[in-house]
Amino acid sequence: MKKLPILVFAGIACLFDSETTLAQKFLGLSSQYNGGFYSVYQNPAFVADNRFSTQLHILSGGIHLDNNYVRYAAPFSMFDLLRQKNDRPLDPYDLVEIRNGKPKNGTLSGELRGPAVSFRLGDRTNLALMTRVRSGVQVTDASERLMAIARLGLANAQSLEDFGILALFASQSENKFNLTSQAYSEWAASLGQVLAETDAIRLKGGFTVKRYFGYAGGYVENQELNYRVLPDSTKVNSAYMQIDRFAATMGYTDASRASFLSPGWIFGRNSSGKGWGWDAGLVLELLDGGEGMPRMRLSASVTDIGLIKYQGAKVKNYQIDAANRQITEEEWRGYSSPREGENQLNAFGRVLENEFGLTEADNSGQFTIATPAAFNLGADFRLMKNIYVNTTVIQGLERSSTPQFRQTGLLAVTPRFESEQVGLAFPIIRQNGGWAVGAGLRAGPFVLGSDNLLGVFSRNGRFKAQGVDVYGGLSIALNKKNQR
Repeated sequence: MKKLPILVFAGIACLFDSETTLAQKFLGLSSQYNGGFYSVYQNPAFVADNRFSTQLHILSGGIHLDNNYVRYAAPFSMFDLLRQKNDRPLDPYDLVEIRNGKPKNGTLSGELRGPAVSFRLGDRTNLALMTRVRSGVQVTDASERLMAIARLGLANAQSLEDFGILALFASQSENKFNLTSQAYSEWAASLGQVLAETDAIRLKGGFTVKRYFGYAGGYVENQELNYRVLPDSTKVNSAYMQIDRFAATMGYTDASRASFLSPGWIFGRNSSGKGWGWDAGLVLELLDGGEGMPRMRLSASVTDIGLIKYQGAKVKNYQIDAANRQITEEEWRGYSSPREGENQLNAFGRVLENEFGLTEADNSGQFTIATPAAFNLGADFRLMKNIYVNTTVIQGLERSSTPQFRQTGLLAVTPRFESEQVGLAFPIIRQNGGWAVGAGLRAGPFVLGSDNLLGVFSRNGRFKAQGVDVYGGLSIALNKKNQR
């Protein structure tokens, strides 16, 4: 039998079994007046609110997972799984399906924020220079049926029949799902300015320009997939997948495993993609006499508006159009790990090329991936001295004509205690159809937190967690300035 490559389906499953580590919002910190660089990434106008004339960021990082397809029920935590500290492999039945008929999405992403500095250019102006590395894998708009096949495989026909997937004549159609992987570094310069000020209000604006260096990018955009899952008469309790038609575009970069998340990425070394991006934001503060902090702050921003274009000898891009292919249980089970020196993205691309006979003549040699653009709204209220509550809404901005690593939308309410040296916040978050509760601590130069503690501690389905999130970092503030 001919084979259809497992890329699409293995990519869905790899959200829960992946080495992709290190886009992250640090919600326990980003709303704080003393949040420094953790706030600037959400709204560049916040750089004008820096409480110190000079601030140095040493290093911070985090990892984030969210999805709306399964809840986690394994005996070890998701944090253990992502660190590869689990005592056994993750089993498909460790994941409890959320069956509500809605399209399924999942994102595993991470971020390493490198050296950065902010300083005053004048009484009303601040400038920040920042670096970071971002990486992740994402599945969007997949059906429950397709996700179930990816999770269960083809080895147990009875399970597939119980889920209503095994059928002799019904052909299923999938026309929307996308798989995207992206890893890139970023140099950014943010300028924040007090635009207007009276005794009652203060208006601030900010703008960030970004230079991107892409290292590992890949995508599959499905245009049409018609398939059936049928009983395999040659084996007991097995099934195979009959692919009636598969049409898609696919691109990937041939990046070596050894260079994955190398510190040299920050400097643009050996990149195969380049691009530009920008952020812009406004902040309105309602002042309260002689108090040091505003009684209310309203903010709005757009972030990560940008594109990365990959081109060169290490870049592959193909149009796929195939019909009458089959995947047996043995072929499904035999999908191997990457070869020595390969990362997962390379392996997916190699399998596609081999299975469809794609050659260099079919390769256009370039593709473009959009960065995770978002629209951000925030409202921050001072309830009493050192006690605040913040509401944040983040909505991803999708590009219809370009493959994109999308920003997952969320709503967060975050009560917090904040002083100059200490901040303690407890975000309550609604994201991707699930709830999360986090905690963020800022103590002097150190920060540590999670935007999803349920995922950090969840075992055996105790908290019905749909994700996990952790972060930490170190920054140093110097030369306190007069607060505006």
